Amino acid sequence: MTTVATTIDRSTRAEDDQCVVLRNVDWQGYTTLLRVRGECSDPRLVYLDGSLLLLSPSLHHEWLKERSGLLFMVIVEELDIPCIVAGSTTLRRRSRRGGVEGDQSYYLNHLDRMRDKKKIDLKRDPPPDLAIEAVVTHGADEAIEVYRRFRVSELWICYPDAVNILVLQPDGQYAPAERSQALKVISAEEIHSWVTRKQDMNDTAWIKELRKWVVEVLLPRHRALRAE
Repeated sequence: MTTVATTIDRSTRAEDDQCVVLRNVDWQGYTTLLRVRGECSDPRLVYLDGSLLLLSPSLHHEWLKERSGLLFMVIVEELDIPCIVAGSTTLRRRSRRGGVEGDQSYYLNHLDRMRDKKKIDLKRDPPPDLAIEAVVTHGADEAIEVYRRFRVSELWICYPDAVNILVLQPDGQYAPAERSQALKVISAEEIHSWVTRKQDMNDTAWIKELRKWVVEVLLPRHRALRAE
């Protein structure tokens, strides 16, 4: 691993995400760090064109991540949409000079090809159809570019004050969208409203409220769209 510059991007507040950026890291150096880290989930690694980000997420980050993932799973369960959870699986491909570990990722297509998979090899396997990135104190530009190179169809970028939906276009670039294309029944505004709703509420009560809303509001929308 060749490294000529290191940037420590660290907040003075312990409750913020902690991030270290290594520059001029070759592919072997990146894969070596993956092996050294082993099955631990911390730090998360994002590799792009020789830059390697090591991120230790804060509690706020993990809260956004988990609520976003719970929201997605409640929707697909109640709407009976088949999916396979890929979680924070490491996605990497040397020819694309990138690697990323999403906060959450899901397959909605190619389910027969991905069933019973123990690892993802992007040289022969399709990428996840949707990924979620929670962003609290550090940007997601590098991760977004890696997802673009891997042609992940849709991203939900979840900030504390907004949710941005990015949808892959025919030209290979992402464009913002007001509504999810993977789950056409829900908008970015609704995702944000639910993810950040009643932050002092325990998550069990939050899931119960969410499930009731999905059944009463999203399920009729879903049926109407299918009937068109």
